[in-house]
Amino acid sequence: MFEKIDIGIVTFNRKETLLHTLENILIKEFQEINAIHIIDNNSSDGTENLPILLNEKINYIKLKENIGSAGGFAEAMNQFSMTDSDWLWLFNDDSFPMSNSLKLLKSANFEKISKLGLLKVSRELEGKSEILYWKGVRKTTTIPISNVPVKCDLVTFDGSLVSKDLIRRIGTCNPKFFMGTYEFDFCLRAKDEKYEIYTLPNGSIYDLKLGSASGSPPWRTYYNTRNHLYLVLERRSLKGVWEWLKRELKYTYGIITQRDRKLKRISLKIKATIDAVSGKLGKTIDPVKFR
Repeated sequence: MFEKIDIGIVTFNRKETLLHTLENILIKEFQEINAIHIIDNNSSDGTENLPILLNEKINYIKLKENIGSAGGFAEAMNQFSMTDSDWLWLFNDDSFPMSNSLKLLKSANFEKISKLGLLKVSRELEGKSEILYWKGVRKTTTIPISNVPVKCDLVTFDGSLVSKDLIRRIGTCNPKFFMGTYEFDFCLRAKDEKYEIYTLPNGSIYDLKLGSASGSPPWRTYYNTRNHLYLVLERRSLKGVWEWLKRELKYTYGIITQRDRKLKRISLKIKATIDAVSGKLGKTIDPVKFR
């Protein structure tokens, strides 16, 4: 099933981290990978000068502006669509498959899965793996590490394989989300077309999690609030709106009692709510100005 695989990586101002990631991918175990599409969200740290980007397997694309992770992954899907590979393995610039990942992937049993659209290869969390489900909001559970595919209905893109057949059917992820929730929208659209979603809970992905190392900045608060509400309103989900409201009350309480820059965060949440109700997407808040 997984004979022709491309890798897609979205990066922004992490030159040394990206180099480390690529050095771990361009090793003997991964010679079967057809191409590596690197989407650079207009880095200013000299990423484009890395000698490793001259490797014949690497398709390096530097964008003219930062279009967020949603836009970056959408462009990776576009680049993949022009190749003859069947699967695109998505990663952030601070994560990569361990040396045994490909072997484990190809040894897992997928015979009973008729229409696989998305497969998340998991990282290990204290001997367990995360499984995600959509209940109007993301719900997480953990299960023991194994190489047995587990059916779910939600994945995040980091470590996930996406089938070319699915992309041809529903298109790329929506770049207008900019940051956050675009994966959930993509999974829900895949489910609408009866594609199956699975997690392979074998813990064979290495993830530095640099994006969450310094906490959640105010701009991320805006996009998480706006995009979640937009998604459930678009799908006319009363349950989703209720779950969004509960989530927002919880996080707003956390802002008031624990977070810094309280007024800025709350004002951005108000703007996010107004923008979601009016259907306004896109890069409306610049992360550089609202760190």
